[in-house]
Amino acid sequence: MANTVKNKLFVHTHHIGSHFTNGLTPIASLLVTLYFITGDRDFERASFYCIVLAMVAIPPVFFSGFLDWLTRFQGRPTHIFNHKRLFGVLFMLVSILLVVWRIMRPDVATEASTLRYIYLAMIYVDTGFATYLGYLGGKFI
Repeated sequence: MANTVKNKLFVHTHHIGSHFTNGLTPIASLLVTLYFITGDRDFERASFYCIVLAMVAIPPVFFSGFLDWLTRFQGRPTHIFNHKRLFGVLFMLVSILLVVWRIMRPDVATEASTLRYIYLAMIYVDTGFATYLGYLGGKFI
């Protein structure tokens, strides 16, 4: 009985965490887009904070999902699980890169250069990863 409750809590931890990251990342995209439309730097700053929060949450979500796959699905390799692992790693790496880049160059999104568009594109790509991962996770519901 106690083990069943523990397993359910563990599984729900992954689901709750994934909703957190999958919610923050599109908000980051929206906020940085609003910055580009309005020029209000507060939108860009808020976007960065959303990416930081998501980045901090991604590793526990990824590893709890991996452990859930090993326990509930006996680690069976399928197209869906293979994609979830691959895109989960890409999501984590791009998020870390975005945060490190923004810390090293705080004006990367606000300076007039081509780097700002690369940074913006990476935020959109990261949002695409989060969306795709949510789509794949939804196949189990």
